[in-house]
Amino acid sequence: MTAAETLELVVTAHQRLFGDRDTSVLDTDAFAPDFIEHSPLVADGRTGLKQLVEEAPTLRYRLVRQFVDGDLVALHGRYTGLDDEPLIGFDIYRVADGAIVEHWDGLVPEAPPNASGRTQLDGPVHTDRSVDTETSRRQVADFFQTVLIEQRYDEWATFSNGEGFRQHSPDIADGTEAVVEFLHQLKSEGTPLVYDRTHRRVAQNDFVLTQSEGSIGGVRHAFLELWRVADGKIVELWDAIAEIPADSEAVHPYGLF
Repeated sequence: MTAAETLELVVTAHQRLFGDRDTSVLDTDAFAPDFIEHSPLVADGRTGLKQLVEEAPTLRYRLVRQFVDGDLVALHGRYTGLDDEPLIGFDIYRVADGAIVEHWDGLVPEAPPNASGRTQLDGPVHTDRSVDTETSRRQVADFFQTVLIEQRYDEWATFSNGEGFRQHSPDIADGTEAVVEFLHQLKSEGTPLVYDRTHRRVAQNDFVLTQSEGSIGGVRHAFLELWRVADGKIVELWDAIAEIPADSEAVHPYGLF
């Protein structure tokens, strides 16, 4: 399949299932018979997805961003009807032999705009085709290792565009200074963001979605963070950082990526 065909397969299937509540798509060739589900919200397999949708009569989905990287497709959007309040976050699908074979997600409650007036979903929605994908992937990987994994927070400015950095996290304002201060504060309070492992970097042009796991204050979390790169710098961030429930239904949880 071409990249465009892979993207169309996933977007169409996801929209039918979560936007239209059409569970018949699960019985088509779009989903592999041995489909694997990693979401802590859903039981494994196609039957788990069917049960989730059937038990959510008001379920709806709005897609905001979409991009493809080889056999992986990343979606960024908003769910209603899955919980008492809307959920915002990311879905990652893996495609093999023309069918969807695996799915991960990271969803968090919708929050008011942050101190800079940005929401969890606003900002650029299309990739910039003039930006080289592998360069972006490498830049984000280097930043991630140095700043987040090694917790050398003061080096954030080396990789970003300084106070022009756009922040969509509900708890943090724009600019490098605000995010560095936030991370230092968490560390001083004994609840640092600890990144144990990065499982995937789904990249297309200037967008790179990192899928990681670790802990906050010793509590296990999944980190899904979408970075935008421009002129060799990281210039924007959207995220969905969620606790991984100990009683998760998932047969294939986050630790088995």
